[in-house]
Amino acid sequence: MNSLSKLTGALTAAAAIFLGSQAAAQPLTNYVHYLVAGDSAQGLFESMLSNGPRVGGGKAYASTRMDPDVSASTQVSGGRCRVAGFKMNMTFTIRLPQLEKQGNVEPALRQSFERFYNFAKRHEERHREIWLQCAAEAETLATGVTAPTCAEAEARSLKIVEDVSRRCDRRHAEFDAGEQKRLSSHPFMKQALFKIPALPPAVTVASTKHQQSDLHQGALASPQ
Repeated sequence: MNSLSKLTGALTAAAAIFLGSQAAAQPLTNYVHYLVAGDSAQGLFESMLSNGPRVGGGKAYASTRMDPDVSASTQVSGGRCRVAGFKMNMTFTIRLPQLEKQGNVEPALRQSFERFYNFAKRHEERHREIWLQCAAEAETLATGVTAPTCAEAEARSLKIVEDVSRRCDRRHAEFDAGEQKRLSSHPFMKQALFKIPALPPAVTVASTKHQQSDLHQGALASPQ
């Protein structure tokens, strides 16, 4: 699962490189899988914890990484500079679990895991939708900005992106909060956690975890 969070540094660097090179936004999504093995729900659960993505220092069942690429064009007229176009291209990498040897997993468990896989996939794709919606909002607001100089116009556009990214962060967090109950009550998770001691109240079951080194990652986070 996460977000356009704190794009200031990354987007400023990208804009510095690509300003003046206008291009149409072309989001790209790559799906990659990590292998899990086990002959029970608990075994598959533990395999996901061992082999799954690490996001923000925590373990996750699935994750989405977003790599932004910003381009803009400016025009000078009448002594003022205008941002004529502002585009945010995004590349998404969605990481999901996959059974290593499906034939070794009994049919009922395989179906239960497949339902969990689809739940995780939809979760990560919803984070992608939020990112794309926020990017569209930022593009609309940043295009047409004017200032006495192009440097000022560019700075104002990037400030708009920063403001949108903060609002986007809240949307990701709200989505994750709403998913906590659905994840904890998912049949596969109830099977997997049946014999595992109760988790402390402070631990969240589904949340977006990120830190300075992975600002553009979201995850369906593990409760452990």
